Amino acid sequence: MTEHEWKVVVDALRDRGNVHRAVAAARQLHETATSEDLPRLMQLLTDDDGLVREAAAWPVCELAGASALPELLRALQRGFDEGLDNDGFQAALADLVVAHRTEARDALTRLAGSSDKATRDNAAWLLEYCESPSEP
Repeated sequence: MTEHEWKVVVDALRDRGNVHRAVAAARQLHETATSEDLPRLMQLLTDDDGLVREAAAWPVCELAGASALPELLRALQRGFDEGLDNDGFQAALADLVVAHRTEARDALTRLAGSSDKATRDNAAWLLEYCESPSEP
């Protein structure tokens, strides 16, 4: 995305006066972001706005895969700490893990050994999605 396109999308994500505009911007971000946008997407994962973080989660999951799990789990926990349900964020993470089981299992196993309890708990939850459908 060009700088102008990026600014328009992010401004729309922040438009609480027009929820339809914000939802359309989240969809646009998901559908049009490319690997070139990853640095800006990763920055959005640290945003103060939970909707902005969740909108960034989908393309980050799809473009960066398991390598972004530490940052994604931090953003997820921030949402929980703020009282958000994180349903969409959790769905994006579950999809990532199912699509990249081996890489995700390795990353999540490392994260499950974190000194941070929230990281350990979220990694343990996601490890459940690493089981293949044929595994018990």
